[in-house]
Amino acid sequence: MVVVFRMRTSDKLLILSVSTVVLYWVIIIIIPDAVSPVTNVYDWLLDVTSYAGYQGSLLISFLGNATILFPFPYVGVPFILGGLRNGLTNEFLFDPWLLGLVSGLGAMLGEMTGYVVGYGGGAMIEAEQRNSFKDFVQHYPRLTPIVLWFLAATPIPDDVLVVPLGAAKYPWWKVAIPQLLGKSVFLLAIAWAGRLGLSWIGDFLGSVDPTSIVTKSAEVAGFLLVIFAVYTMVRVDWAGVPRRVRRSEVTLEN
Repeated sequence: MVVVFRMRTSDKLLILSVSTVVLYWVIIIIIPDAVSPVTNVYDWLLDVTSYAGYQGSLLISFLGNATILFPFPYVGVPFILGGLRNGLTNEFLFDPWLLGLVSGLGAMLGEMTGYVVGYGGGAMIEAEQRNSFKDFVQHYPRLTPIVLWFLAATPIPDDVLVVPLGAAKYPWWKVAIPQLLGKSVFLLAIAWAGRLGLSWIGDFLGSVDPTSIVTKSAEVAGFLLVIFAVYTMVRVDWAGVPRRVRRSEVTLEN
């Protein structure tokens, strides 16, 4: 008997993504003084944001959530701005409530780019997977918005659900509203955390060496975690979930 293994597009993208991240890790380990380009870009964006204020936080939150399969430390912006003080008067410069709401709006808009990618077909999601996820959504219409809100209100990558929802042609406003509510709650908490603990966190981060092997490896581990999380969500047999639930219900009745 001959077993034929068919590699899907998502499998190829997984191999390519992991290989790229591993190659990146090898390069930055070989070069001792290398600093992550993500860190350099983030420092530049943070400088711009400190001048732009609320508008800058909205922009960074948008960019941070518009990236797919690429973790971007956008939460650092509302955190720092939430605790930023005037050098002369020592008064706080930004309101954490407004900062969280503005950042939440930017994050929701950025996350919707993943929905658009999925809606347009999504190169990593094949027709079989799109149909299976659509079948799952149809069987659990009330659960989907709750899961969306939960993902948005936590650091868990939203792309693992938003992209497949777009591929399943799930109504955009049913994605946008839970995302807006969840992101706002999450970033409100981040802004208030900055108000309460920025000085302590600043002292801690100042002692971290960005060129150390531990720091570089932690960054790479974050990349790999996001990649595998998205891949797992894409490859789940969503169509089989309702069937398994129905079989378990029949068994309980008997």
